[in-house]
Formats: sequence, C-alpha cells, structure tokens
Amino acid sequence: MSIRLRLLIPMIITAVLVAAAILISDIIQFSNYVSAGIEDGLDEAVHEMANEIETMQTESFIASLFFSYDRELIAAMESGSRDAIMGRAMVLHEIVGVNMCVITDTRGVAVIRTNAPDVYGDDLSDKLCVKTALAGSPMTSIEQGITVGISTNTGVPVYGLDGAMIGAVVIGFRLDTDEFVDKMKRISGCEHTVFVDNIRVATTLLNDDGTRAIGTPAPEEISEQVMAGSGSSGQYRVLGRTMMSKVIPLADSSGNIQGMLFAGRFLTERTNTVMSFIASGSVITVSLLGISILIILLVSGRLSTPIERMIDRAYYDPLTGIFNRRYFDENIRNLIASLSRSGSYLSLMMIDIDYFKKFNDTYGHSEGDICLRAVADAIAAGLTRTEDFVARYGGEEFVVVLPHADESGACKIANRLLENVRKCCIPHEKNDMANIVTISVGVTTSLVSHNQNGDDYIKKADKLLYDSKEAGRNRYTFSNY
Repeated sequence: MSIRLRLLIPMIITAVLVAAAILISDIIQFSNYVSAGIEDGLDEAVHEMANEIETMQTESFIASLFFSYDRELIAAMESGSRDAIMGRAMVLHEIVGVNMCVITDTRGVAVIRTNAPDVYGDDLSDKLCVKTALAGSPMTSIEQGITVGISTNTGVPVYGLDGAMIGAVVIGFRLDTDEFVDKMKRISGCEHTVFVDNIRVATTLLNDDGTRAIGTPAPEEISEQVMAGSGSSGQYRVLGRTMMSKVIPLADSSGNIQGMLFAGRFLTERTNTVMSFIASGSVITVSLLGISILIILLVSGRLSTPIERMIDRAYYDPLTGIFNRRYFDENIRNLIASLSRSGSYLSLMMIDIDYFKKFNDTYGHSEGDICLRAVADAIAAGLTRTEDFVARYGGEEFVVVLPHADESGACKIANRLLENVRKCCIPHEKNDMANIVTISVGVTTSLVSHNQNGDDYIKKADKLLYDSKEAGRNRYTFSNY
C-alpha cells in the first residue's frame, strides 16, 4: 500500500466519521428543536383560546347591559306579551351580533330564547348567571346549557320603569361551534377541541370518514387530570393517532369545571419535518464527501449554517414575511429587561385591519392573503429605525414595538402607518368607513420598569385598539401605560 493510500484512507475514514457524527448530532438537535417548537406552539394555542373566550365575555357583558337598558324591551317585558318580548329581543340580537339571548321572569323561568324560539317555560333559576342576576348583580360565567353545549354568558337584572325588578336577560356566545374551533385553528395552525365535561362538542379533529369527531370522549388519562382542575400536556393517543397536546380546564365563575380546551398536533408532522431534514442533510453530507478531504474539513464546520437558517425561519410569518408571534414573545422579554436598566421609553401598538372578515367574505381568502401582505409591507415601510419591528400577532392583527420612542414619536409613527395603508388603495367595498382597506391602531407608551412584561403592554394596547374601533376605525387611540 502506497504512502498516499495510507494517508488517504485514515483521512477518508476520519472525514466519514466526523461527517456522520455531525449529521447525527444535528438531527438530534433539530428533532429536539422541533419538539420544543411544537410544545411552545401548543402553549400559545391554548392561550389564544383563553384570550378569545375573555373577549367573548367582555362582549357579552356589554351586550347584556345594552339589552337591559333598552326601553322598548323593558316595556315589552312589563306588558307580559311574549311576542313583543321576542320581537324586540330579535331586533337587539341582530344589532349586537350575539349568538343567543335568554330572557326570564323574576322566578327564573325562561320567557324567550332568540336562538331557540320554541323552547321556553323551563326553570333556569339554578343557573349561576340567572341566579346572580335575579339577586341584583351582573354575572359572567362559562355554563352548560339546554339548547347549546357550552357558552360564555352574562346575566344582568332588568328593572321596570318604576325601579322594580321584572326579570333577567342572559347574553351568550357559543363555544361549541365549528366556527369557534376553525378560527382557533386558522390562528395557531393546531387542532382544537372544546369539551363539555369530557365529550367533544366542537372540534377540528376528523373521524376516518371525514366527519368531525363530535360526541367522542377524551382519552381517560387526560379527562381525569383536567376535570380534577389541573392542566395536562404530553403525547396521547387521540382517535387512533399519537398527538402532542395541551389541555386546560374550562371552569365557571365558582371554579366548577364545565369542560376542557384542547390544542394538539399529530406526531406525523414532527416525523415528516425531521425526515425531510435527514434527507436533505444526507444529500449535503454525501456531496461534501465526494469532494477532496481538505474541502470536507473546511466545509464541515459550516454544516450548522443550513440549520441556523431553518431556525431563523421559525421567527418569520410565512405569509407576510414579517416577524411572527414567537419572535415577539421572545424578544419583548429581553427588550423590557434591557430598557428597564436604562430607564428608557417603550411604545407598543396593536393594529387590526378594519372589517377584514368582510373583505375575505367579499373577495375571497386568496385576495385576503394578498391584502395581509400589502398591509404588512406598508407597516414595515413606516418603521425607519433599525431597532423598531413589526410582527404578525395573529389573524389580521399586528404588533409594532418601538424602543426608546416616547408619546410624540409613537403618535407620529401611528399617523404614518395609517397613511401608508391608505395609500395602498386596496379596494374594500364593505368597509363602512371608506371604500379602501384601512387599519385601526391602539398605542401605549411607558418608561419601562423591571416589573412590567409584554402581556401588560399588549393588554393596554389591545384595549386602546378596541377604543379606536368603537370610535369609528381608521384611526389610532393613544394612552400612557
């Protein structure tokens, strides 16, 4: 054997072993990363569901007050005419856009149901919202129902013109609908389920025949733990397939468990992702081994570059190309910690496309995607400082983070973003405020302190965004934190 071969063989063997070791190590790290990413995504998914329910509770409370102060409804209730009560309640139902309305007399007996006109006369006095309302106090809670599986309801007392109580009105939003779980899936990309006790009443999961898995029970190991009041996460067999899942209890205002909220991903998604990575990594490794030993040694140190690029993609929204919710959540913590040490300002904006659902309904989801990209580009173009960034928070919502920006700077940028979107001149015939796509903005600013967190800023800006919508949309609302 020649000296060349004696040198070359150990070098080739060493190169193969090193390349194999690097590939195996990268596969393990990537697999762990994918698993961690799925777990983080499930945590965010159930958080989104909880936030959506909180929003419904706020809307039901406002709507119930609207009903209880309506003079025509009060007059109808005082007259005792069920037809008059139903007629006025249906009008208010359409105005407010709620899922259901139940009106009871002072004994708690149902007089009318707008969602089930033929069901009335039953005793609801043992229902928490009705009982509390008839005791003179408003109450918002999660409840199981007679005509619906589960809903978030607000009950308020109704008083006659003479000040005497004449009954109660209960306004609710249903959680047991395809629309609710489908919306959650669009936002998070996860499978979602709402349970009454341990039975699925709304789900994106499908049976083998393609129908939704309504009426099927949760795995026993999940339901026992969650119905006892604890959350559950891990790998479970669901409808014959293994899923990574996160489940939290759904309780009423008294803490009694009424059901469960579920988010999950099938493990086949993780397996396919890892196998795709293995295939591409193997091709790269074999290609590199086909080149000289020197090139193999030089390039092997750069094998992590494709992985870093793949990791970076986890921080970008694939539709709009801007940062995603995960990037925001991870960076806002570090940003608040840094700014709190220097006592600097932080401004944050929540942005929502006005009447985007109507846009999708009118022009289709394909045009809706184009609209989302255009609005994201317009917002990004309005941020001129390198430290500012915009992220897609979910659906048609965006969050803008402005480090070191005070009230004046934040408001100036908010005006710029409003104008940038208007200049896109995207037609929107269903926009009640204009014939083009517009946005509404909530802006808050604060000197950062160490005890603040990103959720605090989000909640404040989200409230201000709601105020902008209430004030007519196509505008911003500002308030100091």
